[in-house]
Amino acid sequence: MELKAMAWEDFERNGESGISGDKPIDELALALHKITAAYQERFSRKPTVGEIFYALENVIGSHPERYVSDAKGLRFGSIMFQREYEKEDDYVDVTQYEGVYTEITMPGYYVVLQKNADHDRKNMVEVIKIPVLEATNRILSCDYEILIDGITDKMAETLILTVLLGEYMEDFHKAEADTIEFKNLKSGRGYKVEYI
Repeated sequence: MELKAMAWEDFERNGESGISGDKPIDELALALHKITAAYQERFSRKPTVGEIFYALENVIGSHPERYVSDAKGLRFGSIMFQREYEKEDDYVDVTQYEGVYTEITMPGYYVVLQKNADHDRKNMVEVIKIPVLEATNRILSCDYEILIDGITDKMAETLILTVLLGEYMEDFHKAEADTIEFKNLKSGRGYKVEYI
């Protein structure tokens, strides 16, 4: 039997170099899997990136010298991450929204709702209406209408992918589509993204 050597590689990020490999990545994946299962059990959703980093900051920040070799000068809450948004205004806290299907009108439609402080579904605000969501020839057509100010196309995409397709529909359409074709019904702007 041939044993496969564990792969290690050098990397550079934000001007700092380091080493990583199969073992640390596999162990982190196992830990993230357990964290995700805990969130699914308690909140019926996956954790956000911010929640993952908050937990990581708490663990490393409590005893940094126990976990890292460059603990000197490390402050609690100083671990940073970046997202690739078209602009900073495109960030949206997905935990404040919920995707549902409504039959208030006929025909019914999918909608993204903004949660309120008392979590009363009757008083939630409709922010994105999705009257068309159907898969044909491996393309999921998603026509949407932004109903309130302050929501960009990128924010709408993030919310539809996360709270509607991911959380509410449990990625039902992934079996029948590789691409999502978004269309903003107000602006007429359309574009495609890979459905991963």
